Amino acid sequence: MLLIARNKNLNRRLRYIPITLIDAKLMVFVDGSFANNKDLSSQLGFILMLINESIDSNNTFIICGNIIHYSLTKCKRITWSVLASEIYGMVNGFDIGIAIATTLQIITERLGLPAVPLVICTDSYSLYECLVKLGTTKEKRLIINIMALRHKDNPADAFTKASLNRALERFINSNKVTVRVEG
Repeated sequence: MLLIARNKNLNRRLRYIPITLIDAKLMVFVDGSFANNKDLSSQLGFILMLINESIDSNNTFIICGNIIHYSLTKCKRITWSVLASEIYGMVNGFDIGIAIATTLQIITERLGLPAVPLVICTDSYSLYECLVKLGTTKEKRLIINIMALRHKDNPADAFTKASLNRALERFINSNKVTVRVEG
């Protein structure tokens, strides 16, 4: 699906814009699809973005930034639930996110700037609730910011679903996208 879209839009490309590091965030949009392939395996995808955000209203904000890394992989294990697929997708995105956040922390410390927070965004509200209720995201050693989004506002959805998600397209075209928080 992405190749067809690329061939129709040969002039479309990633553009990088300046980011204010003082109030920047490293956001990882994660998604997993359950039994989406012919062999019933799942697709796992994530997009890592360095962004600045502006709050639009209560549960809505606009992000403006750059794609740092992205990945779409086929899960080697066949999962037996949607939640398991979403967990695998989140783990993949978190691994790369924490590696880049740690590197970015070294850079910002040397520049005398505050650390850039890592925020994991998922469109699986059940996964979000499961993690938040456990309380494991608030341990003193490592605080993990997790956000639940609406499905159509998650740019990573375009990697794992058959139907094209307009959030990723809007971000590639303008380096901006509006995100609505769930719950």
